[in-house]
Order: sequence, then C-alpha cells, then structure tokens
Amino acid sequence: MNENDKRPLAAHNFDFLYDKNYYSEILYTNHFSGKNLSYRIIEDCTITPYNFSNGGGIFDQDGNYIRGSSYIRRNEDGVSGTSDTTHEPSKDSVIFIGTLANVWGHFITDSMSMLWFLKSRAYTEKFSRCRLVYLPAQGFVLKGNHKRLLEILGINLSMLEPVTTAVKYKNLILPDECFFKSENGIFFTPEYRGLADAVRNFALDNIRPTKHRKYYFSYSRYKSNRSIGEDKLEKYFASKGYGIVYPEKLSLDEQLNILINCDSFASTLGSCAHNVIFLKDRSQTVIIPRYSRLNSYQQALDDVHDLDINYVDSSFSIFKDKNESWKSPSLYFVSSNLRRFFNDSDTGHIISVSDFRKYIRTVKGIRADSSWGCPSKADNPDTYRYYSTIASEYFGYVFSQGWLCRFRRMLDNMKKAAKKIFRR
Repeated sequence: MNENDKRPLAAHNFDFLYDKNYYSEILYTNHFSGKNLSYRIIEDCTITPYNFSNGGGIFDQDGNYIRGSSYIRRNEDGVSGTSDTTHEPSKDSVIFIGTLANVWGHFITDSMSMLWFLKSRAYTEKFSRCRLVYLPAQGFVLKGNHKRLLEILGINLSMLEPVTTAVKYKNLILPDECFFKSENGIFFTPEYRGLADAVRNFALDNIRPTKHRKYYFSYSRYKSNRSIGEDKLEKYFASKGYGIVYPEKLSLDEQLNILINCDSFASTLGSCAHNVIFLKDRSQTVIIPRYSRLNSYQQALDDVHDLDINYVDSSFSIFKDKNESWKSPSLYFVSSNLRRFFNDSDTGHIISVSDFRKYIRTVKGIRADSSWGCPSKADNPDTYRYYSTIASEYFGYVFSQGWLCRFRRMLDNMKKAAKKIFRR
C-alpha cells in the first residue's frame, strides 16, 4: 500500500439536512478503491462514435461490445456495434482514453478516468509514441478550460485524435478506469487522486493572492440555468464574507487560483461542487443539494482529499422528475438550516412568493409535453415527504399573508386599541 492509500478521507457533516434517515443507505460510504489498475491490448477491433442512445464504444472482431468502453454505463448490456467502416484497419497501435464530455462535472470524472495510464511506467516504456484516440460526446470540441486541463496534466495534445466515424484498429490499448461505476456505487483509486493532486500542485506552484478566502460558486449567470432563488443564496453568502464566482466567466487558471486559496468553498450540488477535488486539504465546504437527492459523483469526489464536508439543505424543489432529475428545476431560499450552520440568531426561513410562482411556471414549461401531473414522471411521493415540514411552514406563511388573515389581524388590533381607550 503506497502513501496515497493511507491518506485520511473527508469528514462529513449531514446534520443540516432536512432528513438524514431519507439518505441512510448512502451516507458515510467509503468510495476509495485500492484495486490494482492495468490495461488490455485488443486486436482487430472497431470503435463506433458516441451517440446519446448508447454512448458508442469498442467492439471486437465478432461485434461483441468491450465492457468499460462506453460513456453511458447504464446501457452497456444493450450496446450493439458494427464492423462496417470505410477505412482499412490502422496498422499502428493506439490508446483509447475514453469519451470527452462538455459537461464539466463529467469531464473531470468520466473523461479523466483513463488518463492515469499516460503517467504510468508502461506508457513511458512501451506506448509513448501511440496516438491517443477518444470519442467526442455530443457537440464536444476540445477548447477552453477542457483543453487547458489536459495541458496542465501534461497531455500531448498533438497526439489526440477524435473518433467521429466507425474505425477499425489492428491493436488498441484499453486502460482500466481510475474513476468508475459498479453495482455498489462510484469509486476512485489512488491514480485518480494522483491526477487531482497534479492539478492542485500546478495551482500551488502558480498561486497568487485573492481578495477573499471564502468563495461561493454560482450557477445564476449560466445560460441554461434552471434554478430559481439562487440570488438569495448569493446575497446571504456575501453577507458572510464570501466572494461570489461565476465559473463560466473565468479561465481555468483563475478558477484554480481561487480554489487553492479557499479556506471555505460553497456551492449548490452539481459541476461547480465537483471542483472540491482541487481544494487544499482541510478546507471547509458547504454543499447545498438541488433537491431531495445526493449526487453519487459528488460523494465520491468528497473523499478524494481530506476536507471538512458539510451538506446543508436550503432548497424547496418539491417537484422532481422520478427518472430524469437533472431536468428538474431547483428552488432555493435561505433556510433555517443554513442560518443555523452559520450560527445566526435569526433562524427563520421565508420562501419568496414570487420565486415559488416562477418555480411552478418553470416546472410546467419543462413538462409542456403533457408529462406534468403524470404519475410515472411528475409525481414523486418520496420528494413530497422529504419536503413535507418545509411545505407546511411555507404554506402556513402564505396563508398568514392572505387578505382574510390580514383582515382578522386588523380587527384584533382594533379591538386591542379600543380596550385601551375604554380603560382610560
């Protein structure tokens, strides 16, 4: 066991979730795997390009799918391939490095899962002259921060070759994954931790002063953002001394400099939160779930380094699609849980009525295909139960602001004033 294996895992605090029992089966899981990684040499194989239905992948000369070569793991058993190509098989050996994805969270997890091999002794001694082939996910173009990350990791970009049509190869090297999914969950190996370390070390070597030591990474300026109320979180965190960052507006170097300077990092759950792998050890994190679901990717990434991980519920995303939760909009507000985390004397929480109305309109807009209200998609009893306490408090507040209640309060105040007059 090397020193990487002996590092402490993160400390987790789930006390500020609405209901810890709801997540009882997945909390406190160890996502570290010490398995030995290797590689396979596959002869006379075909790579089919990525497509959204099956993810593409590698197929042997008989058309059998090679497990571990598809970006979309859930469909691996049903992936079908073809041996029809317009080219003669390449006589050179190539190294398959997986699928490169546009989504940042998937890029620093799935897309990095085979890059460890390019740091291995086997690669240096045997395969350093081989081209590196990859599947570009839908719409992916290697540029910007994605390209910069590969540069920081020391990848020779001139050796990269995208596969956009079915291509045969005489010999293909397929590395194991250092960040992988299994029936028991998502796991990472020391090699994945080593990749994250390489990026952190780059940031440390190029560190520059920042204005703040605490930062909140926000989605509110992102063009396809489906969250409502995050501006309330921004204002609250700013009041606690956090700088507000819109990561899509910054270069990767700028983001890494902020992250390596952080003593406390905060974000809602998603690609922004996945950046915790670039924080220095013992940094505090505040992660706000989007809805009643903890992302399994995030829980694995939390364990990569020794961090102070805090999950704090501050959402009211009561309508979540059962099968495609990533399509569901999110509603955020400053909850009593978040206020208690910061030891505020005021621990009340009020959801903006206008934000709630906007949230409902957004949900209806997304489900304009008539799935709105359909039990198989829209109705999610577990989510309703999870938010039940917050719902009762919220709707109680809304009712208390209604005209009838205001009229009753006015009468009560008039009665009290009249009693005081008559007493005189």
